[in-house]
This record gives sequence, structure tokens and C-alpha cells, in this order.
Amino acid sequence: MRLGVFIGLLLVTQAAWSQSMVGVTQALHEARLGLAAAGRVEAVLVKEGDRVSRGDLLLHLDRALEDLEIKRRQVMLDDTSRLEELRRREVILGAQVAEARKLFESGGVSRKQAEDEELAWQSNVAERKALEFAKLREKLELDLAREGYERRHLRSPIDGVVTKVALRVGESAMPNEPVLTVVDVSRVRFIGTFPVSSLSPLRPGQSVSIRLAMEGRAVLRQAKLIFVSPVTDSASGLVELIAEFDNQDGSVRPGISGQIVAPAPVAERRPITGAQ
Repeated sequence: MRLGVFIGLLLVTQAAWSQSMVGVTQALHEARLGLAAAGRVEAVLVKEGDRVSRGDLLLHLDRALEDLEIKRRQVMLDDTSRLEELRRREVILGAQVAEARKLFESGGVSRKQAEDEELAWQSNVAERKALEFAKLREKLELDLAREGYERRHLRSPIDGVVTKVALRVGESAMPNEPVLTVVDVSRVRFIGTFPVSSLSPLRPGQSVSIRLAMEGRAVLRQAKLIFVSPVTDSASGLVELIAEFDNQDGSVRPGISGQIVAPAPVAERRPITGAQ
């Protein structure tokens, strides 16, 4: 008799555990991408359904002016003829200064002649340093030009599948306006709720089973709880939870409804001794 009561209580407890633990799947990573610059779309390199890898070029704007600016800055930076001349001259003038000092000490040249050699050397050093700083500025300006060029390109920040392309070749793009969406479904997040009245010892790291309704059939997936809210919604009395599971085959699509199901906690399934 007691054994039958125990089995009945176990089934009721299992049913209560999953009661109202409903939710929906969503992609763990979904990137709605926009460009940092405005311009006309020159090329779209992907379409809906294409798989892309992190760093892949998806589309780019017109970039002829930016390309020319990079080349102009590169030519300016590469022109080091004047700097090389000043460095060679500095070596020669330095040797002349050393010789003039010796001659001045022996009376071979006047103080003014020695000082003129020193001033010529110092003037050359100052011009050489100024030109070196100018080359540093040119390097920074070249980097800025390259950054302006790159800002006209849209690259994927994640591995995933292209799900939306909002612009076509010839259309205009505005800064930070979403023009393309990439979704990574290799790992899926299940966001659900359950009533606080049926609270079980749920905690992050616990394994659960999720029943998903897919194309008219039920599919079970093993997931791990990563979040159980410490707050109860005062209006609905529901507590939010989040679980994640691998989806390498991509069979589970974001937006599918489901329900968490699991056996009752071990503490509630202790065998009853002394059954009659």
C-alpha cells in the first residue's frame, strides 16, 4: 500500500516539477550589423543562408577616395630623401665641429669660426629631429586613412549564418543602421519561466531536459541551467530561468517553444521502507 502511494506521489511530483516551466529558444549569438560610415553600397558579398566565419567581409561601400588617400599618405611617408640627406650631413658636420674644436684649442681657427661650425651642426640636428617628428605624424595620418578605409567595410564578428541582408548594391547606408544580421546557432539558449509556488531546488549548473515542439514532434535536449533569477515578478509570480545546450547540427531553430522536464529531486524519491 505504501509503495503504491509512493509511486503515485512520485508521478505527481514529477508532473509538478515541469508544470508551467515553459519558454522559447533563441540564438546565443545574434549580431545585427551596421557600418560606421555613410555611403553607397558598392558590393554585397553574401546572401541569406550563407555560412560565414569571423572576420569574413560581408559588404563594403564605395571606397575609391579612401583608397587614393591611403596611397597619397603612403607616398609622403616613403619619401625619406630629405631625412637621409640631413642624417648624412649631420655626420659630416659633427666631424667638422670636432676638428674645429681641436684647431681652436691650438689657435688654428678663431672662436667665431668654431662657433659657426657648432651652430651649423645644431641647426642640422634640429631640422633632422623636426623631420623625424613629421614622419611620425605622417605615419599616424596614414593609420587614420587606413581606418577610414576599413570603416567602409562590414565584416562578421562571429561564425554563423546570414539571416538578413537589408541593402543591395547602389543603395545608401547610414551610420550605425543595421543592414545585415548574422546568427550563430551552434549553441542555443532557452529562456523560460516557472511559478514561484512550484519552486524546486533549481540552481545554475544543474542539468535539465528540455522538450521542444519541432515540426509536429517532441524533441528532447539536455541542457545546463546557467541562470535562475533571485527575483520573482510581482505581477505574474513567475521566476525567470536560462539554460543552454549545444546545437552543432543546427536542428533547433531560434524561436521554438518548449518546456523543461526532469525527474523529481532525489530527496523526494527516497524509497519507503517497511512496505506492506
